[in-house]
Amino acid sequence: MIFLYYLSHFIYINGKLVNLPDKLYYLNKIFHSVDLFYAIELPKHFGAEHPLGSVMGRAKYGDNFYFFQNCTVGGTMKEGKEVYPMIGSNVQLCCNSSILGDCHVGDNVIIGAGTIVKNQNVPDNSIVFGSSPNLILKHNKHNGILI
Repeated sequence: MIFLYYLSHFIYINGKLVNLPDKLYYLNKIFHSVDLFYAIELPKHFGAEHPLGSVMGRAKYGDNFYFFQNCTVGGTMKEGKEVYPMIGSNVQLCCNSSILGDCHVGDNVIIGAGTIVKNQNVPDNSIVFGSSPNLILKHNKHNGILI
């Protein structure tokens, strides 16, 4: 999955073989049931554990991004424009979690299973539960090390 994303992204960035990124993108969707569009700038280091059903959309991703199954990163409308998240380094999305819209997720953050962060900021070194606007924030006591 990661190889197919990197290959399609590399070909897209270099502007050669213009139909090939589309084919590799769809091949990745078919084989792995994950949506990693080649025009999206995923970080140099990212990973996924059983990523079935996940969609990684237009956002700014920090290094060491990690996600599980059925995760979504995407946009919302604000004042007639689509807005997308800014995600810090060492962020982990547990299964069935989402980061949507105009929000900044800090470094060393764990988004708990089933959590929906929408148009709300999350500070560094946090563990997040619940659904916006009623998020529950706990301090990540592991000195930025994701568990």
